[in-house]
Amino acid sequence: MKLSYYYFAFIITAILLVSCHRANSSEQEDFSNELDPPVWTFDTDDVELGTTDFYTFDIERDYSKLNERLYKDPSKKMYVENSEFNDSIDITYNGDKATVTCSKASGASVMTDGAHVIINTTKDVACNVKGNSQNGSLKIVGENKVRINLKGLNLKNLKGPAISNQSKNLCFIVTDAQSLLSDDSTYVEAATEGEKLNGCICSRGSLSISGKAPLKIIANGADAIHSGKTIFVRRGSNIDIESNAASAIKAKNKVKIEGGMININSTGRGGHGIAAKEEVLISGGRTTIISNTGAGKDGKNSRGIKSDSLVTIDGGIVRIKESSIGGKGIRAGHKFYAKNCIVDVLTFGNDDKATGSKNRGIKAVDELRIDSARVRVRTENGWNEGLSCRYKIMINNSLVELKSRDDAISAGEKNQADIEINNSRVYADSGMDSMDSNGTIHINSGLIFVTAHSHLCRGLDCDLKLQIGPEATVVSLGQQYTPPTPSLLKSPVCLVTRPLRDKQFCLSTTGKEDNMVSFNLPTVHFFDSGLVVLLSIPEFKQNVSYDFCNRADVKPKHTFHGLMIGGTATNKSVAVKHTFAKDYNNFADPVPKPIPAGMAKGGAATTTANAATGKTTTTTSDTQNNTPAKPKAKAKNTQAQGQTQV
Repeated sequence: MKLSYYYFAFIITAILLVSCHRANSSEQEDFSNELDPPVWTFDTDDVELGTTDFYTFDIERDYSKLNERLYKDPSKKMYVENSEFNDSIDITYNGDKATVTCSKASGASVMTDGAHVIINTTKDVACNVKGNSQNGSLKIVGENKVRINLKGLNLKNLKGPAISNQSKNLCFIVTDAQSLLSDDSTYVEAATEGEKLNGCICSRGSLSISGKAPLKIIANGADAIHSGKTIFVRRGSNIDIESNAASAIKAKNKVKIEGGMININSTGRGGHGIAAKEEVLISGGRTTIISNTGAGKDGKNSRGIKSDSLVTIDGGIVRIKESSIGGKGIRAGHKFYAKNCIVDVLTFGNDDKATGSKNRGIKAVDELRIDSARVRVRTENGWNEGLSCRYKIMINNSLVELKSRDDAISAGEKNQADIEINNSRVYADSGMDSMDSNGTIHINSGLIFVTAHSHLCRGLDCDLKLQIGPEATVVSLGQQYTPPTPSLLKSPVCLVTRPLRDKQFCLSTTGKEDNMVSFNLPTVHFFDSGLVVLLSIPEFKQNVSYDFCNRADVKPKHTFHGLMIGGTATNKSVAVKHTFAKDYNNFADPVPKPIPAGMAKGGAATTTANAATGKTTTTTSDTQNNTPAKPKAKAKNTQAQGQTQV
């Protein structure tokens, strides 16, 4: 019995020791049970989604803790634990020297020149690298997979990449301890035939980065991280990049960020924060990009995130501050897609007159789609747009907040563009048109509050059809308006012009205190007499009298960027009463008079009236010394108030 007891205890102890050894032997088996950060979701019951700091929020690099659940997946070749490395090499840097120890000579041949190490692989091999050298490097040649374990490495190369993998096969970089990699401003290392020396970390093949220990990269001569194929960043990674020469993360094919904490400060001329030819895919973690680079030698301007085809953010938090002239926060050559994520974009650069590049918040050439996401875009300086696309912009179950000097949302392809909004809350404060489509606009449901601040501009502007559904609450402010298409209307819409001397606008039921919508009238530029308010709310009823007030004491039920919804309105100062008898009601004061010559954008304005139709037409003529910095007059479809649309 005693022998059995000791034998059993021995087995249990051995199992525990082996388990502890395996848990501590390598990073790939260290999987935590920490929960993922919550995914942003749209709550239809929460109207107070508008951020109070929208006009003041800034973006800085964020080093706060990020908890992510790590997991295994044997089907993913980019996971390091799914590859075997039977041969290993230990490399220790010490000043101008490097000590190399190979476990099996058949796995690789090694050459050293001071602290510059070249490993020629004949099999898949793992390199354990540590130490300190300010004049050294590690280069891998051969056609095999390699795993590089950074076990506390401070390495700088004065003439080329700090780490260079010249194999077209997969390269794993695993951060086991805090490490720093850097290069010098000039690459003088001569590349042999077929080699690529494009980054502080450079790989001809695909590159996979994992490990929880912090990795800092200071790139002074080329990209910080460069791959001739795909760059994959695994969950739990902690990467801090100072990119002073080119792009921070650049891949010829794809950049895939599964998660982790990535902080990028990019100042390299013409460089980008993250760039790929085929796709940039972010599916988790927190990525922060601060970019201020300007145009490169090829004339191309900086982008926080750039892909020639697709940019997809499917989870996580992405925050970008782009200050370059002609720069763009995010630019997709084909489609941009945001889902279950938070995206914040600030742009501060002016337009680039030399290259013609326009400053944009988020631009997709063909399609821009936002699903179950919170997107904030603020563009300052320049004549820039918030969301920009040629053909299709779709917003579903999302919160979108925009401020721009030019159009806040713009779909530009003539007669083919379409903007569609479903069950979302959209706030847009724009210098020009707030929501501009050269085709159609479909607002099917949700809460839309938009303001255009300049003369002859619209809150909602489209060339073909403006459709407003019965479940939509729409408040659009501007000096002009695009009438909703009567055949598509499914709920009452009203237009009313309010004098700018009014400080408040309030709509409530006559004889009652039930507030519908109220707001303070905004400050506008170059307006002379009034602001057109387009209203569509599900609460509108036929044959009910409503008060349009220029003052009231409101206790709202909900608020959204200053828009007060529901609640009560007392001490009302009624400007006009109206009873809705048709689906479309266009009433109240005449349209604002054209501003005097010398103030109008594009020249002096004149007005002619058609006695038969009652329509007013506004025209402008160019005058000398009267051209604004952004001559954009949109005098389309100006229509006199007082006409009922059928």
